[in-house]
Amino acid sequence: MNSGSFLVVPALLWTAAAGLAVIAALALSLRGGRREPKPASVAWDPFGSGFAVIGLAAVAGYTVAAAVQGHFSLRAAGFGILWPAMAATALAHAAGRRGPSLPRWAGAAFAAAGAALYGSLPI
Repeated sequence: MNSGSFLVVPALLWTAAAGLAVIAALALSLRGGRREPKPASVAWDPFGSGFAVIGLAAVAGYTVAAAVQGHFSLRAAGFGILWPAMAATALAHAAGRRGPSLPRWAGAAFAAAGAALYGSLPI
């Protein structure tokens, strides 16, 4: 058994958490836009202010994991980097709208973990 097969369950769990974060961010953006006069202030922007740091963390996580596994490809890197980065911005937005916001490093850590999981799997 290769090491990638042991990472399928954590990758599925991460994907489920990421999907829920995106759904929550979208729902909070739509609901907040109806209540407040300025929907731009409450809308989720996946490429917003924290995206540069989160994107760099996703690039680093994916690159290291794919290089260690020996199957880096640009085609798979597009999904393996952008999806974790987008999900991390959604998580930070949803957590910030429902209570105290997450620390600044939490979004980057979530993106790096997801990208490392995707980078370690042969997609």
